[in-house]
Amino acid sequence: MTDMQRNEGSLLHPVDDAVRKAARTLVRTARHGALAIIDASAHGPSVSRVGLATDTDGMPVFPTSSLSGRPEAMTRDGRAALLLGEPGGGDPLAHARLSLQGTVQRLAGATHDRCRRRYLARHPKAALYIDFADFSLWRFEIATAAYVAGFGKAYALDRADLETRYADWPEWHAMEAGAVAHMNEDHRDATRLYAIGLCGAGDGDWRVTGLDPEGIDLASRDDHRRYTYPAPLARAQELRPRLVDLVREARQQAAGDQHETPGDRRNHASDL
Repeated sequence: MTDMQRNEGSLLHPVDDAVRKAARTLVRTARHGALAIIDASAHGPSVSRVGLATDTDGMPVFPTSSLSGRPEAMTRDGRAALLLGEPGGGDPLAHARLSLQGTVQRLAGATHDRCRRRYLARHPKAALYIDFADFSLWRFEIATAAYVAGFGKAYALDRADLETRYADWPEWHAMEAGAVAHMNEDHRDATRLYAIGLCGAGDGDWRVTGLDPEGIDLASRDDHRRYTYPAPLARAQELRPRLVDLVREARQQAAGDQHETPGDRRNHASDL
């Protein structure tokens, strides 16, 4: 669907790269959302809060318990909607929110294991219950979305506007877990610099919660941030050089030093 088709005869605004980035960031940093499903046993829709993380391609993932009745309902009818967005002070309708429409599917095998790891990176306390027999992990397949950035700022999005695409996902998945662990075990200072210098965050115990071809997800307690690269990575081996470059950029931002020499830049390679 073209922007002209989306906006013809409506008050919707054209979708550009800035809108896509804002909407993708909202999905990637959302800690929870309101999930709407079709519950035939209740003869209508049902809405509940779910904890959220994302798979590497940006699709939301969430756990749920069979005691809630949701897995049975979602198995019968996989159509669903998911509302994301944190109201702030003042009128709640003045704050950004994103309504996703699509389907949900239960995860198994390697995809389940990857998404479980990524979910626990975002929600460490979920380790207390995520492996209980009544819990299962689900992935939300985005079809379309409605993004409202504030009063008078509405956009219609497609999956392509929100999905991270990559030519060789098995290549990326083979290295991501190790790269995340390496950053968190050996390079917490660099991670802290990313959060402060690149994301404008305050000081804290920052850790990497996920790495994908378009950016880095970071968290310190309940504060979740995302840094999006100026250009996406084409191959997994591009990740380390990009992280090294970002240390330099983050130091410059944090210190206000725009006069680093090429020799200084080479010295940063030992940081990662």
